[in-house]
Amino acid sequence: MLSSQRTTRHDVLPNPGQIEGVVVASTRQAARPLVDVLKGEGMNVQVVGSPDVAFEEVLLHRPNLIMIDARTKAVGGFDLCARLKGNVRTHFVPVIMWIDAKGWESSYLQAVSAGADAVFAPNSSPEEVRARLWALLRTQVLYRREEKKRLSQGSSIVERRRWVGGLIHDLQNSIGAMQANFEFLAQEMATRGRVPSNKSEVDECIQDCRALFRDVARTLRTVLDFERFESDRVLLREEKISVSDLAEKAKAVVDASASTRNKTVSIEAASSLHPIQGDLDYLCEATVNLILYVLRQPGNRQCRIRLSCAGGLTHISIAGDHDRIPEEQRKRIFEPYFQAAKHIPRGHGLGLALAKAIVEIHGGAIWVEDIPHAGTAFVIELPSCDPSPRQRTPG
Repeated sequence: MLSSQRTTRHDVLPNPGQIEGVVVASTRQAARPLVDVLKGEGMNVQVVGSPDVAFEEVLLHRPNLIMIDARTKAVGGFDLCARLKGNVRTHFVPVIMWIDAKGWESSYLQAVSAGADAVFAPNSSPEEVRARLWALLRTQVLYRREEKKRLSQGSSIVERRRWVGGLIHDLQNSIGAMQANFEFLAQEMATRGRVPSNKSEVDECIQDCRALFRDVARTLRTVLDFERFESDRVLLREEKISVSDLAEKAKAVVDASASTRNKTVSIEAASSLHPIQGDLDYLCEATVNLILYVLRQPGNRQCRIRLSCAGGLTHISIAGDHDRIPEEQRKRIFEPYFQAAKHIPRGHGLGLALAKAIVEIHGGAIWVEDIPHAGTAFVIELPSCDPSPRQRTPG
């Protein structure tokens, strides 16, 4: 066996039960030496006698390597090797070919021309075979990791493009609605001094315009602030902040949006609260983003903000009264550009990511938890301006 520095089976075979090696030989007797090599390394082995079956096996199951006994021409080992290396879905699988010592040079050149990764003869030393075997496996591990990374990056690019398209679409809709409202107002104001006959409609139109302006301004600020955090261009204006004032300021920002949805926002504060240190505007923005997320859930009619202090830490809980966030979404809910289920009114996928970044830059933590007989709560934990020892709550 090789030294302990070699690639481990866990690295080579991340999925237990996956076929690790395929041996292609004309007979069981011819396959035995090759099988012994692989089993000696603790690998699972499948023996096939047909090149077509071997190709399908590699195509479907992506084994870690394939050994071909090319000593018998009936197997068609060289053609199989060329076929595997010429296919985009199988070219990365290492191919080891066994050839006869007789006529070694011509067979070796033929194997290399077919794309074989390693060529051995029956008289090859076991140490050389093992060393080459594990070197090929290590190379394949790196290839698969890079392949997975490329796929992940591709998925991220697709998500970002989808997000940009959604953002532009929403901004176009908002701007179009504002334009229509202003055209209506312009026509009404053309009466010059006369009281419009439909004053209630004019007032409603003005309120709609104000709401649209707020939504567009908030969206643009979220995008710009998130870009600042991503590029480490954040300047905090730190000051002592009353947690109650922070909650009241955030509530004032969202009250108009909540009322248009026939929803309410309430604040419940503990009797004794310590101030916190930080940037009021950024912390308010984080709190607003969390409140708006809760209000967007169709089943929530109320958003409750609970304020408390314990162990030198301040907790701000923002919870709905009905809907709960599914467990599978919680793992990604703070990721940039992630958007929840389709039945939930869509945000832009940056609000929660920005809230997390703001909380963490203030030395805090944020997590999600369920409230008994209610919905899901976002919990913000921030250091209090209090001399008592801090005992951070596990998130």
